Amino acid sequence: MNDDGPSWDSLRQRLTKAVFSPAGSAALERAIDQAERLLGPSWPRRQFERKGWWPSEFNLLAFHAAVLPQFLALVMRLEEAAEEPTFATVLRGLKRGVTSTDWRHALLQLEVSRALRNSGTTIIFEPEISGSRNRADLMITPSEGSPFLVETTSLTRADVDQAWEEYEHTIWQAVTAFELRHNVRIAVELIDHRNEAETTTWLATIETTAANSEHEVQRVESAMGRAEVRRAGSPMPESTFVGAVATRDGWRRLGRALQAKARQSEGSLPVWLRVDALDGFFQFTEFATLDWAERVERVATNLREDLAGASHLAGVVLSSGPAVAVGATDSTAENQTTRSTSGCGLRRLISAHTVRETVIVALRDDLTDQRERWIAAYATEPDWLSQDLSNQARPQLATFLAD
Repeated sequence: MNDDGPSWDSLRQRLTKAVFSPAGSAALERAIDQAERLLGPSWPRRQFERKGWWPSEFNLLAFHAAVLPQFLALVMRLEEAAEEPTFATVLRGLKRGVTSTDWRHALLQLEVSRALRNSGTTIIFEPEISGSRNRADLMITPSEGSPFLVETTSLTRADVDQAWEEYEHTIWQAVTAFELRHNVRIAVELIDHRNEAETTTWLATIETTAANSEHEVQRVESAMGRAEVRRAGSPMPESTFVGAVATRDGWRRLGRALQAKARQSEGSLPVWLRVDALDGFFQFTEFATLDWAERVERVATNLREDLAGASHLAGVVLSSGPAVAVGATDSTAENQTTRSTSGCGLRRLISAHTVRETVIVALRDDLTDQRERWIAAYATEPDWLSQDLSNQARPQLATFLAD
């Protein structure tokens, strides 16, 4: 992105980078042309000026390895969806400019459309819910089987988690400034977060110690943490900053979001909730310590407790979203499928260094065909991009990069 703001031409200029092969550059230029046609020539600047940001699928193209497949998938999904007249409402919203929340919502709608489309299946965007003033996100009508609605949502990090991170970042910045100012090294281990006055006092004590360091190692301890101030050249421990342990009820907030979606979607047709938990539930809560059978059982139990009485709900597809997994390139090592009477758990390498974990739970015994449709879709997600590139006569992903 240049100083004048983002533009389609600034994206095209990136294609001259040596990272792309001639065939890859040509295919990417075509994809950029298609995105411009769908979203409009002035969309990048309008999006940035109105909302103050530009989606990473565009902004990081050519700068981050994981973005190339995301960009290609997005353009092809937009093109496919644009052929459905009911997508016009979604597209108009995108053209006007969207928040990051609205962008993630549109991406999930496009993802579900891609996941569940096949020969004979009809997919409608923003359908009316019978007996309600609300609209669902999609209606899926298979060639065989009964129609159902899909409600999509993403759950991002809570304010309390972001405040926790900001507090520790402030401590780290202050300690780093002390090191530079007084030519010392400081190792910090936080035990707890304290109020502003206690934090300021503790940091002032650390700096005083750093300024008057006469010994090789001096320690500053308080209820909020420990600091070791070492003269320059002294051996340092492996970890120089250790944050305080944070514990959260990983499910409570997620459960409330699901209950809200259940109330919003009540109607005559069965409804599946498609949820991306982007708040760290899959990575940073007790869930991550369980084996896959326990994960599926835990999620299924929580869903049945929180959504009891919502008879219109057919089930829930809960996902980590595409998650960074540095070094993950071997699908045989990453892919996992766990089925039980409670549901199904999937882990798939969807592109190099990117994985998705998904738990699929049916809440009604009479809709097992719909459950199997979801499982089959996300089990084969690693093949989506290759299939779509082939169907649209585009080069395969590996050929986009220079040797």
